[in-house]
Amino acid sequence: MKIVWLGDVHIRGKNPRNRTDDYKEALKTKLREIFKIAEFNKAEAILCAGDIFDRPEVTNSVLLEFAEVFMENKIPFYTTAGNHDVYSYNLDTYWRTSLRVLEWLVPNFTVINDPKENLMLKEGTQEVAVSFQPYSHNIDKDGYGYSPGNPAKDCFKIHVAHGMLLDHDPKVFDRYTYVGTVQTEADLVLSGHDHLGFGVYERSDGKVFMNCGAICRLSASEAEVARSIQVALITVEDGTLQPIELIDLRSAQPGKDILDRTQIEANAKRQYAMEEFAALIQTDDGSTTAVDLEAIIQNIAEKEGYAPEVVQMALDKIQEKKEEIHA
Repeated sequence: MKIVWLGDVHIRGKNPRNRTDDYKEALKTKLREIFKIAEFNKAEAILCAGDIFDRPEVTNSVLLEFAEVFMENKIPFYTTAGNHDVYSYNLDTYWRTSLRVLEWLVPNFTVINDPKENLMLKEGTQEVAVSFQPYSHNIDKDGYGYSPGNPAKDCFKIHVAHGMLLDHDPKVFDRYTYVGTVQTEADLVLSGHDHLGFGVYERSDGKVFMNCGAICRLSASEAEVARSIQVALITVEDGTLQPIELIDLRSAQPGKDILDRTQIEANAKRQYAMEEFAALIQTDDGSTTAVDLEAIIQNIAEKEGYAPEVVQMALDKIQEKKEEIHA
């Protein structure tokens, strides 16, 4: 049995700030390529961990455009609610979101938000049980321990979750779960939420975890510019997971061609200049900072060795401006 997996989608009508191409059209093209990959490989299903939309409610025109794209898909598509799909991270609001309308419009598009609900995929005698865990504030507190329940037969188990499941310590925040500590009955845990992904991680106990990254690029960070846009082809034979194939999307342009880092680099230079300036106006012991403009100039002049006449010229200019303002 073959299954296609993709990360966050983030459908939206407007271009992200740093995108130079047409984000919406690029996303449609990538989705169509994914549908073709699934069809070519005779996949039993396409799975996604949520964040189909970038916000709970998009305009009707955007919703209908993408509904038409999803209707082109011939393979059953299953997902769950990500944090961007519902209002205020509240799953109770799902019933008034664009994701719910998309599910209603597209026949083979299904959203499963109950972790205890089993999706049984069958191909001949092969069976795979899949469970879904939508995003919640407590997902990285409660863990990823939901299993696909108790299928009638012993079979391969997949758990799909929208949460910050990582293979490393990010250092900058603590709301995440390390794959090495997850307790789960699932054989394969698939996660979204983190757009960069970590690929395939196999533990010594045989449990496998995967996040191949989002199919969208919403920022122009160096990591986003550098990464490939991928989906995964999962194969289960006789109840055993075969090596997972990561497939680069041909329709995804290189990050350097569609992401503008001008603003990011300008901000970095501005921050560096501010830090340099702050260093110049610090007192010798570093404990205080001059706040009077004339004192600042004197401090800088002393540290940089400017001639007294240059300093006086600067002070005269400042005085002239003061007089103009108060005239």
